This record gives sequence, C-alpha cells and structure tokens, in this order.
Amino acid sequence: MTLPPSPIEATATWERTVWRGEPAWQSRRGSVAAIVSEARARLIYLGADDGSHNLLNAPWPQVLPTTDHPWPNQGGHRFWLGPQHRWVWPPPTEWEYAAARLARAKGGVLVVNHEHRDASYPVLTREYAWERSRLRCTVRWMDDGRRYFGLHVVAVDAPCAIETRLDPRPEAPAGFVAARMIDPEPPVKVPHPVLAIDRGIATVRSGIARVKLGFCVQPLTVGRPGGWTLRVLPGPCAEATTELPDHGYLSQVWVGEGGCELAELEQLTPHLRGDPSGSCSSTIFIEAAPPKR
Repeated sequence: MTLPPSPIEATATWERTVWRGEPAWQSRRGSVAAIVSEARARLIYLGADDGSHNLLNAPWPQVLPTTDHPWPNQGGHRFWLGPQHRWVWPPPTEWEYAAARLARAKGGVLVVNHEHRDASYPVLTREYAWERSRLRCTVRWMDDGRRYFGLHVVAVDAPCAIETRLDPRPEAPAGFVAARMIDPEPPVKVPHPVLAIDRGIATVRSGIARVKLGFCVQPLTVGRPGGWTLRVLPGPCAEATTELPDHGYLSQVWVGEGGCELAELEQLTPHLRGDPSGSCSSTIFIEAAPPKR
C-alpha cells in the first residue's frame, strides 16, 4: 500500500528555533507542530502546537554514547538502511548519534543532510514537508551497487497498545512474522504473551516481553494520552525490486519488556535500486490527530 504524493502546503514553512537547548527547525499545520532537531538529525517533536504534548518518545536532555552507556536512546524518527542483520546493533554512528551536517529550508521542505563517516554505506539526506494534515518524511541516498531497504522507525512512549490487521499466508500461517534483526531470527510461537488476537486483529502490548513483529503493509495507529492519536503510514519508494524483507510483512512493531521507556512503529520498503539518476528514496507519512471536540 502506498499513498499518492500530494502538493506541498504553500503555507507550511520551516523556521529556526531551539528545542530544549538543541538547535532545531519548527513548522505548524493547524493545531499540530513539528520540530526537527539538528543535534539529532531527525524529527523529535510532533504534537500540540504550543509545545505542551509530544506524541513521540523524546528523551531529554540528549545523551550521547559513553563507555558505560554505549547505546543511549535518541527517540523521535529514526531511519536505517536494512537489512538490520548486516549491522545488528548499534547502527552506524551517523544514522543514530551524529548531528546534522547541514539543515536548510527550501520552500516548504526542510532538507537535513547527515554526516558520512562509514564508507560501507551511502550518505543519507532527509526531507520533511507537510502534505495536507500529514508530515511527509523522505530519506534519499545514491545506489552504491548493494541492495538496501528503507527502515523508518518512529519511537513512542510506553506503555502502549497497537492494533494490527493479520494476513495469514502459507509462509506465515499466523498472519505475522518475526522481524529479522539477526541471522537467523528465532521463530515466534503463538500464543505469545504480547499478543491478543481476536477475529483477525492482533493487539500488541508493550511492557511484557521484547519482540519485533512484522505485519502486512498497513497504517500503524497508536492512541496517546489526552485523546491524541498518532498514525504512521507507508509511502512511496524508488525504485522497488521484487525482493521483499520479512516475506513482505513490512509494517512492523517493536515492544520491550517491563520498564522499557518506548515502543516503535516501523515501516519498511522492498529492497531498492537506483532510478535512472542512481537515486533511491523511502517515504512515510506521520499524522498527529488532536482530540475530537
């Protein structure tokens, strides 16, 4: 499932700001604000336009890796190149722990250039722009001859529960798969303590066990405190091949055990090849819906 592109809202501009001491950019659409941190090179806030309610997990102050704490959570909208079993954890530093090399507004589009420290992977460039009520989040890179897929990861505060539609197939009779983070990935047995299944719908609950599950391509929706709703929708990509990670179950959910501060809503792409110019791209849309009055 992909959503057709729509014109950029002419009234949605990006302005420099400071978010909790971090240099950042801010844009508003209706009653919703989006903030992109230069220090983290990512969307870090999406929620109430007065800054009072963030629908994303955004630990503050920012903590960078140390010997004693090598993998601190950065929150917000992560992006990685899959397959994850190539690098397991942590991701390359420039994807997760480096500030933006450059951020600039071009019309209604905020362009964020990542640092490039690991020659094993191509350099990433992000774009953020409003398309109607949704924030378009696109990442671009140049084809280097290896097949990658895009892996968008949106962190939200735990506890939470996420409903997903099941799609049983011969290769996944339960209607979902264990997402492949290591090689090989151990199978997930049903019943599973994080899952409640009823008439083709699986509810995934955080705070019970650590697991990452793949579901058929679909929007992922999670209710947030105060009556807000966050949706993470799959978008277009270029150029898709027929090779699919995780048997094509590309809408994924990661939850942690008790005490874990976050859960993750993820949208993957097929393996991609460059377009005629050599460029690859992966897009999602994120929508923050305020409480109904």
